[in-house]
Amino acid sequence: MKTLYILRHAKSSWATPDVKDFDRPLNERGFHDAPEMAERLVELLKERGERIDLIVSSPALRAYTTATLFCEVLGIDPERIVQNRQIYLAGSPKLQQLIALFDESASSAMLVAHNPALTDLANDLAHAGIDNIPTCGLVALQLPVENWFDLQPGVGRLLRFDYPKNPD
Repeated sequence: MKTLYILRHAKSSWATPDVKDFDRPLNERGFHDAPEMAERLVELLKERGERIDLIVSSPALRAYTTATLFCEVLGIDPERIVQNRQIYLAGSPKLQQLIALFDESASSAMLVAHNPALTDLANDLAHAGIDNIPTCGLVALQLPVENWFDLQPGVGRLLRFDYPKNPD
């Protein structure tokens, strides 16, 4: 059994229009939301008796910064974040291919990336029925596979869908 945590990067800044999309930083709300959502993840991990074994992130500044902020709260060395440039422009099929290559020793992994690919991924893997994963939104999926390379569309089960403005 594997658990995949899908995390959309926190809110980014559009304050400097000449900055390339890849280099956009987080804005104030992003820096606020990421630690708050990381605390919620800590609670979920405690409930499930799990930890994050692997963090794979898009190297785009807003995604990587979000991943590092989560690491701070989770007590994980940010040096352990695996950056994969292919994630930046990947759609759900490519993300599934990349997940299939995750280190098999990891029982749980967190993928930090971008929309619309992440919403599509959650729906493809678990028929989650999610219209949109908002910025800093987190989706937890239980995957009934022993190996990441056994991952197939539709096999997952939605464990949690949370986001900063979630009223629950």
